[in-house]
Amino acid sequence: MNQLESWVEQISHWYETRKHDQDESLQSLILSAPDSIWGPTITELQSKAIACWLDGCLRIFHSLRYREPSVAYQYLQLASSKLQACASHTQADIELKDWSMKRLQHLTVLALEFCNQQHQNDWQRESHQLIEAHVLFMAAQGWNEIRKHDQGSQPYH
Repeated sequence: MNQLESWVEQISHWYETRKHDQDESLQSLILSAPDSIWGPTITELQSKAIACWLDGCLRIFHSLRYREPSVAYQYLQLASSKLQACASHTQADIELKDWSMKRLQHLTVLALEFCNQQHQNDWQRESHQLIEAHVLFMAAQGWNEIRKHDQGSQPYH
């Protein structure tokens, strides 16, 4: 059994036996995910792994958002950074890039809502920085622009 298979087995076991008091075991799983989850090509096993990993990050965020907002936010940032890496990897499958970009949009909105619900000035500053960083990333990827050489597709007219 390789590292990815072992990790998927562990996260599957977590889903089967999870209880609301298992934040630490889920955090450990999320932080120990193998690099092979992130492509550049994507298999059915990787697809399951990346979806479970992202779901785990979101579960941790929701569980900690009121008790430990800074830690909760770090899990959103971790998820965003991994998805940005997938989306910007030059050798990544187009389906993986597209999936990552769509999830990044949702994570950014969730992070902005979270920042705006906080009452300290640091969070408002973080909100502004998040917007700027997201705009720059999207522009650098040119994801919404016409792509002439994108996997053989023709430009939109």
